[in-house]
Amino acid sequence: MNFLKLLRTNWPFVLPYGALLFGLGVYQILYRQGIILLEINRYYSFQADVFFKYFTHLGDGAFCISVGILLMFWSRAKGILILISYAVSGILAQLIKNFGFPREPRPAEYFSRMMNLLHTVSGVELSHWNSFPSGHTTSAFAFFALIAVWVKHPMLKFLCLLCAVTVAFSRMYLLQHFLVDVYVGSLLGTITAWVLLINYMPAIEKIKMPLLK
Repeated sequence: MNFLKLLRTNWPFVLPYGALLFGLGVYQILYRQGIILLEINRYYSFQADVFFKYFTHLGDGAFCISVGILLMFWSRAKGILILISYAVSGILAQLIKNFGFPREPRPAEYFSRMMNLLHTVSGVELSHWNSFPSGHTTSAFAFFALIAVWVKHPMLKFLCLLCAVTVAFSRMYLLQHFLVDVYVGSLLGTITAWVLLINYMPAIEKIKMPLLK
């Protein structure tokens, strides 16, 4: 599969994602990151607190690794690619965090003098540094971008994008990241996953793992 074919066959993921990237890109030119996050923080509810508190874990390593391992018993190559994609995108995100932007403040640090005025979700421990990019968002998009390629129905492909976007939004709702963090994280995850899929899927399919036959 080449890149153009991947884009064409996955239009229910690609087109709305592209529109979202364009719209949010313009939005970030017009408004500062802090203002955007404060606007998001204005709208909350108990139901949203519970939902985003748990849905955000779809960007956790535990989720991606568990699904990758389970998927290996159905499709060895796909399971391995999920694991590789998570590892590579995660390593790239951590390199950027720790070496490119090692002291980039997260919302809890950026708004430290007014945190008592902001809505926080009970039970969520707020981090203060290494904000850029969002690791959860990177992992979520790396995972769901691959699943979107493999499912057939257009609505399922769009649902994959919706799940990834919801994880990204949860990071802002929970005051863990700014919009630019999840914006770049989504690109990092998606591009990494699709580059690996296009270039290494044939080689991965040849890997011998007799126990999983």
